[in-house]
Amino acid sequence: MYKQLHPFCIFDEEQEEYFCGFIDGEGNVVIPPKYEVAEDFSEGFALVAEYGWGSSYGFINTRGEVVIPPMESITVFSAFHEGLCVVEVDGKRGYIDKTGTMTIAPQFDAAYDFKHGVALVSSDADSDDHWGFIDKTGKLIVPLKYRRAEPPTFWYTDDGLLRLLDGNETYYFDTTGKQIWPKN
Repeated sequence: MYKQLHPFCIFDEEQEEYFCGFIDGEGNVVIPPKYEVAEDFSEGFALVAEYGWGSSYGFINTRGEVVIPPMESITVFSAFHEGLCVVEVDGKRGYIDKTGTMTIAPQFDAAYDFKHGVALVSSDADSDDHWGFIDKTGKLIVPLKYRRAEPPTFWYTDDGLLRLLDGNETYYFDTTGKQIWPKN
């Protein structure tokens, strides 16, 4: 289990800016405020930026050590979930691992966090009917031809089934991409 740390921000009157750091559950400063952006920890990593929103983001560990340096041409879209993080390069989304290595090349118009070993992706985020699921290798396991259910909590069931829509029909798949409902 990771040590739980929480971001906090203070206003520096001299510089007229906020700076963020991290405290533990007892209010002790563990990582001093030096970031203009600091997100919650997820899987032992926190997204930080020294120069505010829109600047290059990197990740630190719970000791405040930089584990993934700021990435100049990459925009980070999520925290780590199941060891992967959604990023965007030149308008396309893919995934990096905890070393900062691109493990699933940017190729999707929209991509969401991994859950149950799969992630919801789209080849055309402006259209309702180009959604499917990939596995952690980037292999498409459910074709990009469905609508996503709303809200996002409806994409996955508690027992690991995947839910998408086609017309007015609800489709369920297991995490290998096998269609569970309607039965073929």
